Amino acid sequence: MVNDVKGTLTVEKEQNTQYDAILREQKALIAEKRKRRKRKKQLVNMITICLILLFACIWVIAFISTKDKGVSSEGGGENFGNTIIPDDVLEINELSPYRDIPYYKEENEERYNAYAEINPQMTKEDVVWRVNAHQDKDKYEYDVEVSGYDDPTIIVNKYYKVPEGYKPPDLQQFDGQYLRKDTGEAYKKMRDDARREGYRIRVVSGYRTVEYQKNLYNRYLATDTKENVDRYSARPGYSEHHTGMAMDIFGSRDGLREFEATPEYEWVKNNCYKYGFIIRYLKETEDITGYEAEPWHLRYVGVEVSTDMKEKGINSFEEYHAKYLE
Repeated sequence: MVNDVKGTLTVEKEQNTQYDAILREQKALIAEKRKRRKRKKQLVNMITICLILLFACIWVIAFISTKDKGVSSEGGGENFGNTIIPDDVLEINELSPYRDIPYYKEENEERYNAYAEINPQMTKEDVVWRVNAHQDKDKYEYDVEVSGYDDPTIIVNKYYKVPEGYKPPDLQQFDGQYLRKDTGEAYKKMRDDARREGYRIRVVSGYRTVEYQKNLYNRYLATDTKENVDRYSARPGYSEHHTGMAMDIFGSRDGLREFEATPEYEWVKNNCYKYGFIIRYLKETEDITGYEAEPWHLRYVGVEVSTDMKEKGINSFEEYHAKYLE
């Protein structure tokens, strides 16, 4: 009886052990299935998110593209092909016809357009430099005092004037007239070289004070109209003579208006650039400078600039200054 009981217990114990093993195996299989289902679910979720992001990106790109092109003509606009661009977008995105010009200034855009409208014969390049040089304004309208008069390329004309009380710091006498040191030394070399070739030139007017120019201008006004005087005499403060870098010269015959008929004029016209001078007021630039031609009036700008103007065929300092110096 006892042996039967022991045998039964042994059998039950083995059965329990086998059951436990089966149970553990089943649990392991269930756990593995759960892991596979979890991984599958995660993969599905990831794919779903990727698809959502992809569709979102496609929608955003399509929306931006549609917005840029313009899909509605409400409120006005301009039609390019099948695309209607609203006026405000068109105005912002439209490229200026002057933008590729090297000396283009965005702040002058409206002035370029206005000047071109009344001067349709001008090239875009001429429109830009002339507006930059304030040629779209009346003479003496753009009234600005300019500093930096130690620079030989400073510009003084009917738009730019010297500061009140200005006096060049290094004036020296040449032919009895005062000039800036560099200007005078360049003139002396030119004069001496001309003499060696049989030509005679001399300075008859150099540096002038503002007060001197004021008295001169008023004397002209006493016998002529202001409109006429402005064509051959600078108003006080606006004369290049104030800088000490401008001079009037005689040739072999006395008289400013005689100079063009002398052999010295041809020599100066062909050679003055070698010494840093330009003939400042020419007949072909009267509309730019506002002055009648003065073949006797030379301005020192330095050899580099005078040579560059010669090579580029630029006849007015206004044009060169607006294109390359301003």
